[in-house]
Amino acid sequence: MTAGDREEPTPESILTLSRERIRRLEAVVEASLMVNSTLDLLELAEHIVDIACRLIDAERGSLFLVDPESAALKSMVAQGLSSGSLNLDFGEGIVGAVAASGEAEILEDPYQDPRFDPRVDRATGFCTRSLLTVPVRDRENRLAAVLQLLNHRGGGFSQEDVEFLAELGVSFAIALTTARLHAETVARERLWEEVRLAAEIQRALQPEDRALIPGLELQAQMRPCLEVGGDYWDVIPRGGGRWWIVIADVSGKGVPAGLVASNIQACLWTRREDPAPLTEVVAGINDLLCRLTRGRKYATLILAEWDERKATLTWVGAGHPPLLLEGGGEVREYAATGPPVGLLTDQSYQTVEAQLSAGDTVLLYTDGILEAGGEDGEDEFGLDRIRQHLPGKGGPTEVIARLDAALGAHLGDENPGDDITLLCFRRPKVQ
Repeated sequence: MTAGDREEPTPESILTLSRERIRRLEAVVEASLMVNSTLDLLELAEHIVDIACRLIDAERGSLFLVDPESAALKSMVAQGLSSGSLNLDFGEGIVGAVAASGEAEILEDPYQDPRFDPRVDRATGFCTRSLLTVPVRDRENRLAAVLQLLNHRGGGFSQEDVEFLAELGVSFAIALTTARLHAETVARERLWEEVRLAAEIQRALQPEDRALIPGLELQAQMRPCLEVGGDYWDVIPRGGGRWWIVIADVSGKGVPAGLVASNIQACLWTRREDPAPLTEVVAGINDLLCRLTRGRKYATLILAEWDERKATLTWVGAGHPPLLLEGGGEVREYAATGPPVGLLTDQSYQTVEAQLSAGDTVLLYTDGILEAGGEDGEDEFGLDRIRQHLPGKGGPTEVIARLDAALGAHLGDENPGDDITLLCFRRPKVQ
């Protein structure tokens, strides 16, 4: 027979090849059915490794999920590793190299490859004699995972094993993607439920009957930008005809800001019978937030005390927008009397006191209304518009209604970019 001649396949060899092909096709179908029987990501990964080890005749296996955004890999299954997970970057080690190149690799003597890390072997007492590492791709050729098999029990890993795993890999990748999306959906739903519950708790903590302050008419409106807001307002009875009225605006939005607001509320309620002056109470809140958030979160606030017997309002403004006091058609502004709370320790604050006459109206608000509509820095609702709508007929309910209508007209279809809280109260006019 010359070099150009080819040996004709015998019926027996054709039958053997057909049987092997049928066995592998059956294995692909079996694997597809098994991996699609669960949406649990860890259980699915264990199925994939078990199937691959059994069909390829390997002693152990590992499966690393790919995060394409961070170019990182995390082991979902690492047989023989008792605890913890392995995290690799693309290009790191043999698994990372296969993820980066997209090409399978067979190593007959891994210890001779400088990329091989023997520390796992030393920790587990296992000896890696051969390695097969393959990318797991879906039908669109997107990389979903990297599968690694250790120690072929027969004559070593082959190119046929690589091709076979490529067939299995499509089913694996589709199942992995489906399970991952399911896990992300479940996680989002769980998070959304927790956020919804947090929002309900936050609403329940807002004053209801507590807003009935002797000697004052009071109305408030709170519009969180997200489900949970970082604004806070409250009415806290102190006894002896005195009440605290507070409004605060925590930096940022959402759950983190809401948690800080809850801490401010808890601090104020625990000190409601404290005879210390308002300046010390606010300084205490400042030091507490500095310790809790280490400067990562801060808040502006106004803590005011209404004394019904004296008809006086005393307050501290900690970096908050000006308190507005309207009386006789004139609107007076009172700027902050100290810095925001939570930025620097050992800050000092000053108080302001005003005598409220019948009909005098006070408006407190957060900067969400000041900045509304001004995301481009040009057309904020601003303080002038607030001042324009403060004087007029009616009490606090009508003041807030006028401001809300004006804000709606200013924003149009646009949503405010921050939490907005309005708190208005007045000393009733003599009938």
